Amino acid sequence: MNLWNRAQHSLWFVPILCTFGGVVGAILMLWIDSTMKQSWDRPFWLETTIDGAQTVLSTIAGGMITVAGVVLSMEMVTLSITSSQFGSRVLRSRLGDRTTQWTIGMFLGTAVYSLLVLKMVRKLGEDQLFVPHLSVMAAIIFALTSLVVLLYFIHHVAMIAQAPEIVATLSSDLNRSIERIFPEMVGDGLVDSEKYQRDLTDAETQSLQDGIRITAKSEGYVQGIEADQLLSLAKKHDLIVELPKRPGDFLSRGETMARVVAKGDLDCDKLGSLINEAFIIGNNRTPWQDVNCAVHELAQMAVRALSPGINDPYTAVNCIDRLSSALAQLAQRRMPSANRFDEEGNLRLVVDRQTFTGVMHAAFDQIRCYAIGSVAVSQRLMEGYHRIADVVEERSQADDVLYQARLTIEGMQEQAHHPADLKVIRDQYQRLTEQLQHWLDSQPKQEKTSNEESIEEESEEEGEASGEVIG
Repeated sequence: MNLWNRAQHSLWFVPILCTFGGVVGAILMLWIDSTMKQSWDRPFWLETTIDGAQTVLSTIAGGMITVAGVVLSMEMVTLSITSSQFGSRVLRSRLGDRTTQWTIGMFLGTAVYSLLVLKMVRKLGEDQLFVPHLSVMAAIIFALTSLVVLLYFIHHVAMIAQAPEIVATLSSDLNRSIERIFPEMVGDGLVDSEKYQRDLTDAETQSLQDGIRITAKSEGYVQGIEADQLLSLAKKHDLIVELPKRPGDFLSRGETMARVVAKGDLDCDKLGSLINEAFIIGNNRTPWQDVNCAVHELAQMAVRALSPGINDPYTAVNCIDRLSSALAQLAQRRMPSANRFDEEGNLRLVVDRQTFTGVMHAAFDQIRCYAIGSVAVSQRLMEGYHRIADVVEERSQADDVLYQARLTIEGMQEQAHHPADLKVIRDQYQRLTEQLQHWLDSQPKQEKTSNEESIEEESEEEGEASGEVIG
């Protein structure tokens, strides 16, 4: 699945498929022409001569190759502008644009088809000619279709170069990532693998600390982890495997990627190789198992828009709207447990799971810091917090929303803004507090909440989550 995801977000995969399609289409059409050349009467508009067929096919082949080069040039210019304006992170979504891929593939496939058919238009003997009338007409149809696709591609390039369209594309990737990583809604029944949920005992915690240390054999970002493969390995050899890294984290060569508790003797080298095979490591992050990858892309786009060199608060507002909508969806999802058990209730995997708090920090911390100079962006941040507060399902989520809102209003108060603007922010914060009051009253904490602490006294959980801000 990781290889398939990488192929989909590349400029070469679909054009290669179309090129092979042109080869197969040429073979099929030439076979039909060869089979039917004496068995049916061709209409006058279908007939052609050797010279005519060669001229048409050579013109189409040369023209398609030329236009394919023009399309690639337009795409490179668009990628360059997008990278300089919005950051290099957004190029991942642009490379996966289906319209661009199929446009390039259409021209290459038509060119290859025309070249192969052109080769077969020849004089076989003194009185024997082979003119593939159907194949030539098919080449003309493909060429006309390619021209229509070219017109749509020009329109498409003009559309996707706009900031709202780029933000919408990144938001779609984020929403798909949330649905894939957190498929279960709050209130759904537990799956079989999670019906034995419990915390680790002191003995299990100590045994994991003293367990076999498995180190990484390569370095890069963890793009995915084959959890099912590790669970089967743990069941087969009666192991407990702890994974201190999760998708999106960086692994250096020789760094601990797992700790294993084994009840019997094991071949440590073979075990290390099997665990390394379960980790998919690459040079960049992907949203396949890493929800923060798409979050960081939107956050980076917003931060760049708020920089003095660009000064585009409206793009930042678009990013905030999409991020708050995605966080509202995430708040309604059930977070998987960090402890995974087999069918008999035996502990097998201990993973570093993603949390709602971590995603909140990754989404809003950097934007909030850069937005303190813009009243409009800060007000939109507060509106985003209201959107999330409408659907929170836990007390901890309500605390996270209020924590971000408190830092937003405190950052605004430190700036020289007009009192009327600050009053709007305070009113928004007051309404947000009232909106979440039933959560704050329903389960009182024994300790002070993050809303009652100072900025300098972050809780341990918030301090850990701050690592999600930059990725």
